Amino acid sequence: MSGSAGLDVRLPIGGLFTVLGLILTVYGALTAGNVVHYARSLSFNINLWWGLVMLAFGLGLLLSATPYRRSRPGAPGASSAEARAIEERERRRGLER
Repeated sequence: MSGSAGLDVRLPIGGLFTVLGLILTVYGALTAGNVVHYARSLSFNINLWWGLVMLAFGLGLLLSATPYRRSRPGAPGASSAEARAIEERERRRGLER
C-alpha cells in the first residue's frame, strides 16, 4: 500500500482504548465493595462504568477497522480478468516488486 491508504488509526487507538478499558473495568469490579474508595463519587463506581464505556468504544473502533482491511473495492490486484492479465504481464517482464 502506498500513501495514506495504509495508515488506519482506528487499529492502534482502538487497541489502546480496549486495553485501558479492560484494566479500568477489572479494577472497578475488584474494588466494587469498597465504600470508602467511592465516597467522593457518592458511592458510584466510576471506574467500572467508565471502563465499560472505554472498552465498548475501543472494541467499536477495532471492529470498524476490520472490514476495511479485509476487502476494498477497486484495490490494486483485484480479482478481475483485466487485473490478473496485468499482474501476469508485469510478472513476466520482471516489473513486480
